[in-house]
Amino acid sequence: MIDLAVSRLGLRPDADVLDLGAGTGKLTRPLVERFRRVVAVEPDPGMRAVLARATEAYRVLDGRAEQIPLPDSSMDAVLAGQAFHWFDRDAAFPEIERVLRPRGGLVLLWNSWSYEAEPPLPPGAVEILESVMAPRMAESQRMGSEGWEWASTFEGTAFEELRAEVFEPTAWRLDADRLVSLYLSTSPFGTLPPDEFATAERRLRELVVGEHALPLHAELYWTRLRE
Repeated sequence: MIDLAVSRLGLRPDADVLDLGAGTGKLTRPLVERFRRVVAVEPDPGMRAVLARATEAYRVLDGRAEQIPLPDSSMDAVLAGQAFHWFDRDAAFPEIERVLRPRGGLVLLWNSWSYEAEPPLPPGAVEILESVMAPRMAESQRMGSEGWEWASTFEGTAFEELRAEVFEPTAWRLDADRLVSLYLSTSPFGTLPPDEFATAERRLRELVVGEHALPLHAELYWTRLRE
């Protein structure tokens, strides 16, 4: 996905790129391999501390999409991995536009998966996952990547029409420990009260055993500033 986005936008290795909402650096790390100067902006201090240790980003800054701590026209591209659905778009669009150079690019990436593993997860585990994830994912989907309607939020902005790239799903093989850890790493679980999180983790680790193949869906959207 990253290589395709780089190609579509014609980004050179000496480009200045911003990973916005960088988290612990899952996207930052491959960006650092491709570009000389990668700036990572993340509001959460805990994730930002991991990010600073785990990557060789040019700069790691405290900030958010609605208030980016960078000068005007300082970036060639802004990328957001698993983050755009959290942005307040009314405030974020002008900020992203401000920090981009003329014809600068915006890239949005997601990896998504569901409970449809093979072999199927035990019913008790699916029940736990659905009870935690379904209500929060419904809200996220109204804001984020699910469906194409959200792309209309780019209308009336400084950006061109949003382009989508389609990828075939891939099978991701995970043992029980890694599969449960993957689900626990998502924001629906991360926002649970500590006691509820601990109970859910204990039950999932009891119920999920063996190795499973999980269909992984990749989503890439990109655009650039208008002429």
